[in-house]
Parts: sequence; structure tokens; C-alpha cells
Amino acid sequence: PTKVSTNFGDDGMLVGAPDNNFSLINTSKADGYGIAFYGQAIYAVTKKVNFTAGLRYDNEYKKLNILGEYQKDPDPAFPIRSDTSAHASFNALTPKFVLDYHINSAHLLYASYSKGFRAGGLTPLSSDPSVPALFPFKPEYSNNVEAGIKNEFFAKKLFFNVTLFYTTVTNAQVPTLILPDAVTITKNTGVLHSKGAEAELTTVPVKGLEVFYNAGYTDAEYKNLKLSQNGDELNLKGKHAVFTPAYTSMLAVQYAINLSKDSRCKIVLRGELKSIGQQYFDLANTITQNAYSLVNTSIGFASKKFQLLFWSRNVTGKKYIAYAYNFGGVHLGDPATYGVTLRVRN
Repeated sequence: PTKVSTNFGDDGMLVGAPDNNFSLINTSKADGYGIAFYGQAIYAVTKKVNFTAGLRYDNEYKKLNILGEYQKDPDPAFPIRSDTSAHASFNALTPKFVLDYHINSAHLLYASYSKGFRAGGLTPLSSDPSVPALFPFKPEYSNNVEAGIKNEFFAKKLFFNVTLFYTTVTNAQVPTLILPDAVTITKNTGVLHSKGAEAELTTVPVKGLEVFYNAGYTDAEYKNLKLSQNGDELNLKGKHAVFTPAYTSMLAVQYAINLSKDSRCKIVLRGELKSIGQQYFDLANTITQNAYSLVNTSIGFASKKFQLLFWSRNVTGKKYIAYAYNFGGVHLGDPATYGVTLRVRN
């Protein structure tokens, strides 16, 4: 069970509370279970063309029990919302289709469609009387289209993959924070469109040296998003999705020095440059993190039986926001961090 007490002090009535020096105590207990079945079949249309069809069935059951109590300092608490519960079930059939064309053994073209499903739930008890508790919100559905090409060059010394994607989300589950008790209420109020591209490059230019690079671009914005705020309707159409950077990329260079002829004993040096584009932490897009980059390094010794690794993250000590909330809470990313890892294999 989760038990949360929100205390209103001497100035409680200044924030709209009916009294001063009292507490609202909300106790909730959530239970749930789910089951899913998935199957797929592959049909060889020709020697070079394959068609894959899959189907998934999900069923989820959720139950929420709540109890609301009022406690006037220093009197004992008494119920103002009796111990009650509600339950809801959610199910969905979601298909997946893939068509791939093997140009030759080194090049592959593919296109796919899949439907996504995220189960709904029940709203918790909050101090806001306008938000009904135990109210079910609907499942969220997505339609995902993807196309790409996978390439292999120079006898497996260079790999290059490119993917394009487009996703639409309906009945988007949008979380809204209720203050002062910091309860999150979820409502189906959004339609989200997301499109972008991803690229991956892996190469081995010389023996022992590996270079990895991957990059992604995402444009995710709400085509429909209306929220209630202070009794008014707030239209956030065109705002970008939270925690979704405009781009991400990572360049990694790794070099291995063999200490034995069978390559089982070696020293490995690695450096990484990780870049993250602008992103937003609230639906109104007022809390913004500008683009930033992090440098990570490591050096280690590896053998068949064990691995000893000395590593560092965010070597330059870059200051950035890891995550934030729309009520002003901000968590900064870790500063320069150093450590050692030892792994032993039987």
C-alpha cells in the first residue's frame, strides 16, 4: 500500500484549503495482472522476398483500492472517503506486417507496419475534489510505419543501416500533476505524431580498431492536446512531446591490444562522445534543456576468466538537466564520475 499525507499549516486557507493545521491522508493499494499471446509466420514470396505476419493479444486487469482520511492537528484521523475500490480490464489485438527484400547477401530492404497498445488504468485519490477518483482512463494505441535498408561492405568491415519511421498515437495518455499532494492524474486527451530517421555505422578500419556511430532525429508533436488549468481550457496543439530530444548521437572508438595469440587476453581502450539535442520536460514546453554533449572514457584488461575496467563518465563535468517536473522540481545530471568494475566468470 502507498500512504501519502499532505499537511496544510497555518496558512492552509491561502491555497484554497477549507481549514488550517490539518492533514489529508490518502492510502491506496494497486493490484494487477496481465497475459499476452503472440505468434507470427513467414512466407517466402520469392527467393529474395519474404513476408512476415504476426498477431498479438493482450489482456490486462487492474484494481485500485483507496481510503481518504482527515486529521485535524493533533486529533486522530477519521475517514472522509470510505475504503472503496474499483477495477477495470483492457484487451487488444495488435498486428504486425513486415516485407523484406534481399537485394543480395550484403544488402537488405524492408518495410513494416505494427500497431501498439498500452493498457489504461484508474485515477488515484487526490486533494482536488474536481478530479474523480477511481475513474478509468482508456488504453493508448499507436500506428507505427518503418522502412529501412541494411548494408554490409568490404567483407564485413563496414556496416551501414538507415531507418525512417512515422508513428501516430491516439487516445494519448497525458499525465497531469495535481498539487499540493503531487498526485499524477492520467487523461486521454492527446493525439501525437512522431517522425524521424536513424542511422548506424560500424567499421573496422584496421585490426583491433572499431568505430561505432549512431544518430537519430525525431520530430514529435501533439496534433491535439487540450488540458484544464485553473478552470480554463489550455490548448497545447503543436507542442513537442516531453523527454524526447530533437536528436541523439554517439560516436565511440575502441581499440584492443592483444596480449595473447588467441586474443583471449587483451587491453581495451574506449572513448565515447554522446550528444543529446534540445528537449522539453513539461507539456507546455516552458522547461527546456538545450543541446549538450558528454564525454566518457574507459580502459580495461580482459581475459577469459575476468575483466577489470577503469571508467569515467562526463569527464568534462558538463552541467545539464537530467529530468524536471512542471511544478519546478529539477534534477541535475551526474557530474564527472569515476569508477572501477570487476567481472569474474566461472
